[in-house]
Amino acid sequence: MKRVVLQNKKAWIEECPDPVAEGAWVVVKVHASPICGSDKNAYFSSDAVRTAGHEGTGVVVETAGSSLLKKGSRVILNPLSGCGTCDLCRTGNYIYCLSKPPFETHFAEYVRVQDFVCSPLPDDISFELGSLAGCALSPALNAIKRMRLGGFDTVLVTGLGPVGMGALTICALLGARVIAVDSIAFRKEMAAELGAEIVLDAKDPDLGGKIREAMNGLPLTKAIDTSGSGEAERTCIDAVGPGGTVAFIGENRGEIPVSPSRDFIRKGLTLLGAWHYNLNDAGDMLAILRRSPTVGRLITNVFRLEEAQAAFDTFVSGDACKVVFRP
Repeated sequence: MKRVVLQNKKAWIEECPDPVAEGAWVVVKVHASPICGSDKNAYFSSDAVRTAGHEGTGVVVETAGSSLLKKGSRVILNPLSGCGTCDLCRTGNYIYCLSKPPFETHFAEYVRVQDFVCSPLPDDISFELGSLAGCALSPALNAIKRMRLGGFDTVLVTGLGPVGMGALTICALLGARVIAVDSIAFRKEMAAELGAEIVLDAKDPDLGGKIREAMNGLPLTKAIDTSGSGEAERTCIDAVGPGGTVAFIGENRGEIPVSPSRDFIRKGLTLLGAWHYNLNDAGDMLAILRRSPTVGRLITNVFRLEEAQAAFDTFVSGDACKVVFRP
């Protein structure tokens, strides 16, 4: 089969053996596989990476000992893996499993995956649309449910890459008022089209003042950072008023200054992080895919595997949202 290899801003195809089903691991023919922001690490790596790509949709073509899936099942390929037996895996929070087995690239014609991390994909949802159930929508869905965001809320969303656009899409579907922040013109224009009521420039020296102005004297109680920027994360913490909640769903492997007294004790803030939605919320994810009038617009580009270089060049340009491979 064909799979994508990434290294030094290059992407190419190589041939490798087809995967084989074993035990609870099934083989899925990949029909759609989006590029995630984290895949840029592989794209810029000085070493060849053959394990990028960790989400998508497809059809089961081979099983061995699976009791959950059968040949012909349409599935959502949820990210990464889990041991399948710990409490985290058994309660749907497998993404936090501490004993993850290695997983294989989804930027390929076929992939071997564990049956329990696959969610059913109904016939009325296309493979491309279903692939958004991965990193495009899942972190935001987890955060939004835990924040108890509703239609009467105003929410600040900082960072308008694919994950930020996914958060905006869900917030808009729920009827919440969205203040969106980014510095890239393409993203700001797209955010306005997807339902953000107010779009602000992240580079504005008076960004905090503009957020307060947008609130018309009322306290902001909810904020979501999807950028992973320390500056944006601090903006969220500073902008939210007493009793508010801030969710971090953009990766930041560094550190930011936080004062337990000033930021949390004296403001009563709740800070949460979200990586992926609980698998028991799969029904809510399907509802988003079916009911949102704008969710399909998150996909701005579709490429074949053989066009891997163009796909990654487009993704890192900043003038795209979700870029999807269609093997």
